[in-house]
Amino acid sequence: MSISRTLIFGAAFMLMTGGAALAATTSSQTNSTKSSNTAKATVHEKTGIVSSLTSSELVLSHSVRGKQEETTFKLDSSTKKEGTIDKGTHVAVYYKDQNHERIATEIKAEVKKS
Repeated sequence: MSISRTLIFGAAFMLMTGGAALAATTSSQTNSTKSSNTAKATVHEKTGIVSSLTSSELVLSHSVRGKQEETTFKLDSSTKKEGTIDKGTHVAVYYKDQNHERIATEIKAEVKKS
């Protein structure tokens, strides 16, 4: 009788510790997957005409389904600028959404076709 109780307790102990180890492994894999997904920011593109430009902000006028709209982008020291960008210039803005703001990563002035 004591041998069967020992075997039952031993088997239960093995199941409990094995289950805890499996849960810890699954939890760490889930956390590493979440952190790698948030690290990859999707870059979007929008084209239009510059309505206004400051050192920290660009407002782009563009057409959406036939209506004129304006979109504001935040600029920082890492924003790459290619070409001469002034009010009225047709540009392509590459940006990422971060904390409910559009952060411009790159602005390219489009060359006028003659």
